[in-house]
Amino acid sequence: MGRNAWMMILVVLAALPLGACTTFSGGHIPPSAFEFHDIVSHDGKGPGGWKVAQVNILLSRASQRRPLYAWCDVEVGVPFANKQRSISNTVAQQRASGAADESARVVLLGHETVTAIACEHFRLGMSRRLNESIKGVKVTKFATLGIKPRSFPED
Repeated sequence: MGRNAWMMILVVLAALPLGACTTFSGGHIPPSAFEFHDIVSHDGKGPGGWKVAQVNILLSRASQRRPLYAWCDVEVGVPFANKQRSISNTVAQQRASGAADESARVVLLGHETVTAIACEHFRLGMSRRLNESIKGVKVTKFATLGIKPRSFPED
């Protein structure tokens, strides 16, 4: 679904007569939003190497009491291989997508209305969830130079 479709959904939701406590949140961040780029090569022996994906992710909540519209810059760093196994781009994308979805749900169901704090909670939640399945992952603000970030929803 393109950015225009998402914006239309947000406009329609904003126009609905919402009750004082009504809140809407939903959506799915697809694995393809996380496009990994090789940063440090891996020699194939043991743990090592590093790849990074950068995504600007829109978190939005339609609510009369606690609206939120936040673009969060998220950098996901993943080793090529950790002590347990090699990590393919496909696995990294799927796990990052799942962690982003779950973290977004938690943030959007919460009470935070300050963009910077909501984004920090989102990144921390992603990091915690990703590290449960891929040891050594780092989730931060954009830090690596030279990568063209993706956006979700797309421009």
